[in-house]
Amino acid sequence: MLKRFHFLDNLRGVAILMVVALHVFLCYMVYAPEWWFVIDPKQSMFFTYGVVLIDVPVMPIMFFIAGYFAFTSLDKHGVRQFWVAKFRRIVVPWIFGVVVLSPPAMYMILLSRDTAPDFWTFFTDVFWSKMFSQSVFWFLGLLVLFYALLTLCYEVSDRFRTLDLDIKKPGILFTVFFIAVNSGCFLLLNYYYPVDFWKTDLYLIMLQPVRFFLYVFYFFLGVLAWKRGWFQENGYMPKLIPWLLASVISAFIYVHYKMQMPMRGTEFLIKSGNALWFNVFAYSTMMACFAVFYSFFNSANRIWRSFSDSSYGIYLLHSLVVYYGAYFLLNLDASPYVKAEILLTSSVLVCWVLTLLLKRNNVLARII
Repeated sequence: MLKRFHFLDNLRGVAILMVVALHVFLCYMVYAPEWWFVIDPKQSMFFTYGVVLIDVPVMPIMFFIAGYFAFTSLDKHGVRQFWVAKFRRIVVPWIFGVVVLSPPAMYMILLSRDTAPDFWTFFTDVFWSKMFSQSVFWFLGLLVLFYALLTLCYEVSDRFRTLDLDIKKPGILFTVFFIAVNSGCFLLLNYYYPVDFWKTDLYLIMLQPVRFFLYVFYFFLGVLAWKRGWFQENGYMPKLIPWLLASVISAFIYVHYKMQMPMRGTEFLIKSGNALWFNVFAYSTMMACFAVFYSFFNSANRIWRSFSDSSYGIYLLHSLVVYYGAYFLLNLDASPYVKAEILLTSSVLVCWVLTLLLKRNNVLARII
């Protein structure tokens, strides 16, 4: 990969690290969702704020980066080879994750509450009828859908397919328009679905309705960014200080609205404020991350390369390690900070080492 793009690889790896941290923090937060896999009695508001702040920008960043590299891969290799690679890299882990890894993850919800039947009964009956979930693999299912939409656009539109790289920087009106459209979709869907509601009964696709179009737009923003030469030589690179300030300020305002949602979530001003600042925070933090990582973490040294190359494997493996690790720590007489530190560090290291070991197999190395 060109040196100019090392920062995107490293950012993707850190985004996955933040996903692991998010799932650890959920175990120790105050006001954890009732359905969360393991809820430890030792809790802290620190982890609640951590969940609120990590949850917003991490997936837009991942969908943007996926879209940024998708078009160039499709254009370079053609539709057939593109999908051969995506089937091996995305579809196979998605199916394996849903069928093999998601059931023991969902089983932990009952096991940690001492209400679990034997696992075989759970797997053959309860999981598929009452507790179906794709667990963390929902992301891969949406990626398959977005790659299919991208391929459709590529196949049916000559203009889309043949558009040459056009160096163009996003203006303020583009930024305002993008945030406004996302905020409008977010607010509209929030009148039909709670912000954090998951729709799992579709089986093939699992999603949060309020955020679905947000992820579609960020994926295709990544495609547009590649076409307009973002991060290319003489292309657009976000400025560090303005976007960092925008991220910090919007984070404070968003938290203010988010914390009022449980009590005043039916009020228009609260709903609209939450929608607007969610999207300002998501966009500004993504831009700030691009600037920070390009300025300070655009390295391909041995540690960064190992971590970024292993980050996908860490994502695929981490759920069971985190949930069963949290279950094991339930009886540990320690503060939530100690427990979270043990769980996060051990989960990342275990999954990192497991990924490196699995990569020694030539077949698995092409998947993870």
